[in-house]
Order: sequence, then structure tokens, then C-alpha cells
Amino acid sequence: MPTWGWVCIGLGVGVPAVLALLLWLMVIWHDRKVKRLEKEGQTVVGRIFLANTSLYEGDTAPNFEFAFVVFTRENDPSDHHLAFLGDIVDRLDGFTPDDSSEEEKKLAWALETQRTVGRVLRIPDRVTGGREVYFTSTSVKRELLPGRKLTRNYLHLRVILDGDDRDEMMAPYPDGPAA
Repeated sequence: MPTWGWVCIGLGVGVPAVLALLLWLMVIWHDRKVKRLEKEGQTVVGRIFLANTSLYEGDTAPNFEFAFVVFTRENDPSDHHLAFLGDIVDRLDGFTPDDSSEEEKKLAWALETQRTVGRVLRIPDRVTGGREVYFTSTSVKRELLPGRKLTRNYLHLRVILDGDDRDEMMAPYPDGPAA
């Protein structure tokens, strides 16, 4: 068999094998993340900053979409707390980062491009008035939403906020279908 034949066989078998291995590793990583958040995380309430419009449409859309959320360490869905978080959302309009902060640059990039950042970012004290407030782009799972659509301006999240070790995932509403 000519050399190119072996190359084609190698690519035909090798590339799918590597892709399958990467997919398997991603599934394992995701399962570990979920188990850790369920075991060690705390439940908080986050105000929706921006959500994919399909989340408001009900059952016809994909099983999950992303939303930008701001939250504190509090599990408080009260109007007062959500109004505070709404004020933070308003203050983020036109946010300009401190060029010396990589985290602020990531936050500004996410706000400008409306793309997910893949991590939890602390919002600067100059925006929050010194309170500890965080920003994330979370996966909103339709099966956790009442009526499989977004009807509230907040989500429940499971979070780990330990220094630079920060992680999150959507949690069910206490009165939702998965509760």
C-alpha cells in the first residue's frame, strides 16, 4: 500500500478516536463539576442581566441556552435584593475596565460582545458600592424552568466562590418542576 494510503487510514481512524477521547474527557469533567457543586456549593439567587430570547418562548426552543446573571452570596429572591441587583445591571451599562485587571477586561468583553465567559467574575467595587457581587454566563436548563420557559427575572444558582476557585450552575427553583 502506498504511503498516502496509510496516511488516509491513520487520519480516518486516528482523528475520530482522538475526538471521541476528548468528548469522553469533557463528559467526565462536567460530571465532576456537577457533583462538586451539588455537594460543596451554596444556593444563591441571581438577577438575569441578559437572556437568549428563545428562553421566553417555551417548549419549541433548545433544551438550554445561556444567560448573563449577576448575583451575591445571598439566596434572597425578595424585591429589595432583586432591585439592588437590577441597579448593578444598570451600572454595568457602558462599563469601562481598568486596563491592569484581566478580570475586568473579560467582563467588559462579555458585555460588549454578548458572548459567554466560561467563569464567574467579580464585579469591581466601584460598580457595586463595595458589596461582593459576581457576574457569570450560565447555562439555563429548560427542564428546570416552570412551563419550560423563563417567566421570572431571576435564577437560582449553585455556586462555589473560594478565591479564584469559582464555579456555578443553574439550580432548580424551589417551587419549580425539578424541586
